Amino acid sequence: MSKTDLNAGLCTKDDRGYFSVTRWEIIKLIPSGNHKILDVGCGAGSTLRKLKELGKANEIVGIEINEDVARNSSDALDKLHIGDVETMDLPYPEKYFDYILFADVLEHLINPRRVLRIYRNLLRDDGYLIATIPNIKHYNVLMRLILFDEFRYSDTGILDRSHLRFFTKKEIIKMFQDEQFEVVDLIHLHVPIKPANEAAEKALSDLPSRLRYKSSLYINQCLAKSSFYAFQYLIKAKKGKVSR
Repeated sequence: MSKTDLNAGLCTKDDRGYFSVTRWEIIKLIPSGNHKILDVGCGAGSTLRKLKELGKANEIVGIEINEDVARNSSDALDKLHIGDVETMDLPYPEKYFDYILFADVLEHLINPRRVLRIYRNLLRDDGYLIATIPNIKHYNVLMRLILFDEFRYSDTGILDRSHLRFFTKKEIIKMFQDEQFEVVDLIHLHVPIKPANEAAEKALSDLPSRLRYKSSLYINQCLAKSSFYAFQYLIKAKKGKVSR
């Protein structure tokens, strides 16, 4: 089975919404301006359309491997390329784009380092590459592995069955640095932290409501800074100096 077939097979009627999500966490990192933006793995193009609506992009270009999903975005984008980012050649000169987005893409690739190296050439010298990458060090993955000897793939999430590569924070930074990028911002994205078991949940529920809220808020604020509780990392990087 090819990578294209794998991705197409994983797209069902139940998860179409996944491909039409607007990535507000990425939009917030892009200022207003007449930018040329390339979204690799654009899905239905929702993030690109919103960037243009908000005056943050003048030209929006998407790449999507799943032709069925891409049909929903073709009319809204200035240009849509359907195919595998690892094998396609794009008809753009060097230093064409102001921003290149890789939202939940690099972990699906056979050779993400090579892709970063190639697409670096399409980025302006003052441009930025923005990516989101799952964190394999998340507590839920480690807990199941250590306590239950489980490493089970699923339809979505960190152990999405279409993920070919897994990353920690340290390895993400190293990968970008090795490919001549400088990481200027790395943000922890997390889901609300739940009690580890029923006993902990009952203990919290027995607290007065105001104290329970403050306790949960404090726990989330403290632990969310830890790499164990980062579900994903949001990376903003610029071109670094090329080593000679």
